[in-house]
Amino acid sequence: MKLGNGSSRQRNLANGTLVVRVVKAKKLFYFAMEILGSERHLSGNKDSSLCREESKPVLTSYDDSSLVADRLCDQAGGQNTAVSCFYFDFAAGKEQSATNVLGSLLKQMVGGIERIPEEILRAFQQQRTTLGGRRPELVNIIKMLQLVSSSRRTFVCIDAIDECAGEQRARLLDSLNEILVKAPGTRIFATGRPYVRAEMEKRLPGHVTSVSINPTKENVITYLRARLGRDETPDAMDESLEEEILEKIPRKVSGMYVEAMALRTLSPYRLMHIFRFPLASLNIEEILRESTIYRRRERLSKMTPGWAALWALEDAYGTTIERMKAQDGDKLRLGMAALMWIIHAERPLRAEELCHALGVELGSQDFNASNVPSASTLVGCCQGLITVDKETSIVRLIHHTVKEYLSAHHHISNKPHAEMAEICLTYLNSKQVKALSANPSAVTHDNPFLGYCSLYWGVHAKMDLSGGARSLALTLLQEYDGHISGKLLLEQVEHQDRWDSGSSFSRDPGSDVRFVRYGHSSHFSGLECASFFGIVELVVALRRMGSDISQRYIREDAALVWAARNGHKHTVEMLLGNRRICPRPSDCSYLTPLLYAAWKGHEGVVNILLKRQDVCLREPDNHGRTPLTYAAWGGHEGVMKILLERTQVSPGEPDNHGRTPLSYAVWAGHEEVVKILLERAEVNPDNLDIFVRTPLSYAAERGHERIATILLTREEVSPHKPDKDGRTPLSYAAGNGHERVLKILLGREEE
Repeated sequence: MKLGNGSSRQRNLANGTLVVRVVKAKKLFYFAMEILGSERHLSGNKDSSLCREESKPVLTSYDDSSLVADRLCDQAGGQNTAVSCFYFDFAAGKEQSATNVLGSLLKQMVGGIERIPEEILRAFQQQRTTLGGRRPELVNIIKMLQLVSSSRRTFVCIDAIDECAGEQRARLLDSLNEILVKAPGTRIFATGRPYVRAEMEKRLPGHVTSVSINPTKENVITYLRARLGRDETPDAMDESLEEEILEKIPRKVSGMYVEAMALRTLSPYRLMHIFRFPLASLNIEEILRESTIYRRRERLSKMTPGWAALWALEDAYGTTIERMKAQDGDKLRLGMAALMWIIHAERPLRAEELCHALGVELGSQDFNASNVPSASTLVGCCQGLITVDKETSIVRLIHHTVKEYLSAHHHISNKPHAEMAEICLTYLNSKQVKALSANPSAVTHDNPFLGYCSLYWGVHAKMDLSGGARSLALTLLQEYDGHISGKLLLEQVEHQDRWDSGSSFSRDPGSDVRFVRYGHSSHFSGLECASFFGIVELVVALRRMGSDISQRYIREDAALVWAARNGHKHTVEMLLGNRRICPRPSDCSYLTPLLYAAWKGHEGVVNILLKRQDVCLREPDNHGRTPLTYAAWGGHEGVMKILLERTQVSPGEPDNHGRTPLSYAVWAGHEEVVKILLERAEVNPDNLDIFVRTPLSYAAERGHERIATILLTREEVSPHKPDKDGRTPLSYAAGNGHERVLKILLGREEE
């Protein structure tokens, strides 16, 4: 019998029970699927007395036999039971067809029968009479397995079923299902990576369920204790070092593996996850190689995965990539494209988003929904390198080392951002998206990829703008005013700016902030969008194509404000070269470029704007907030220092609500900015605003302990000063449950 990379030997129990004991030539780093997240699955039967759990043994690299087969073999004594096994090997995929696999299983079962059934003998004799002789066909092998299995309890163990080629795996599972129908006493145990689960559920209908056995810190500690108990140099170990090992290794290798598996009573064909964690084993082995307590402790303090772990990952991922390349059709393309998106996307993608991204056909003006692959297809195409979170539907790599490996070996596109930008722009330019309503809430649910494309196409294009992406972007931007993607982008920006302003809090300083063009106009031009993303090449191209920066739908400074908001220095400089654009607009209802740059902390843009004679450092917004106020509010020390170097700047200047930069910095919790401002003599640390509230009052309300302590070092600051509603800092701290601030305030009271 051929067992892939393993070998086998048979043993017969006294009662004639056939047992095949599989002895694998498996070493610690052999399987690619032993990387975290590529767990194998085990299927079995709930009424099998051979599988009742008595313990949960921990495997180590010293165990060289199949746990399942051994467990069955050890408990099969005295019962009319047969155990047969097959181990798939990716390297021998062509030879391991469904016919060969089932033929091997049949040979094992027949080998232990004292009296071979006449039907089987007759079938083999008929095959010998043919020219040259040949093995039975699959249909006949299935019938013979049904016959043998129906006469005794039979266990079939199939390891690494995911290594079986797709077409052959389908034939094998269908054949096993036929055997189960005719021989209900047969129990099948199969291991395989998660992506084969759906196929098993389909081809073994009505019986497959799954349960995860998740590795815990206790699993790792159990393994480490067992290994420490076999320390070949016990004199080089003491209790203190052992405690350090048991504390540090489980924490540092969290998510990597001690080989661990539990056997339990299983429901029909239940899938059980098997996790392995090689790095715990690798780290303890490296430590135990040292000959003194000192050297072992040094090794522990410098603990890294080590060369062996790196070799293991290289070998494992390399083997998996080879599996991907061996796939038929466009599965390799889909797998590599999925990995590219997962690695380079600006945020984690949900499964439906990724599937739609891979359904986009470059060069097509139509988005064909029937071209969208399923999530299970993508997982299969990636050969288990990705996983889909059941709760969030987020698609992730099974481990961060996958990204490191793929990046180092250039398996992914060498221009990922250019390709991703083209895909996003192709989608946005499709007839289906152009026809969508301009109401964002009405379209995003049915178009899951629309949101990502709208918000991030420009991010990818700025990183790498290919000729194709440039052409598609100009097509989009010339028709951008009214395009659904512009609405979604504005909606997201407004949400982000209101979050940054802290508008979710009562009586906050940002509740009345007027943002760029919100509520002023529903239009958002292509030039504004190109400036928002800071893609100079597109801004220049739009101007050359005749796009008028002062067209009727936008204020002359709108494009400049967007560029300043996002810190795009080169775009700001280019736009300022147009005399029609003024960085100091007459309409102060909205934030100016300098106010936005100060609020967002873009020092480079601030410096560019301050070189202009037409920029006023103290010019406020319509609520009296100056650039220094916005810098303090945003907590940007660098911008604060740039502005405070200018003599025109007054660090204690209040806005229309009587609030100073210090008040905003305290409210937002920016301790370092508070310190910078308190160093200035012009700053009153106990200033009252129109609500008769002091900076200490805001610190107490927000629970900023360290800032409250800093303010209380100033004699003029009082914890008892009431506001217009009669509430003191003590009242705010107590009312909001800030006990530590309350203690700080009471401590000052006792003094």
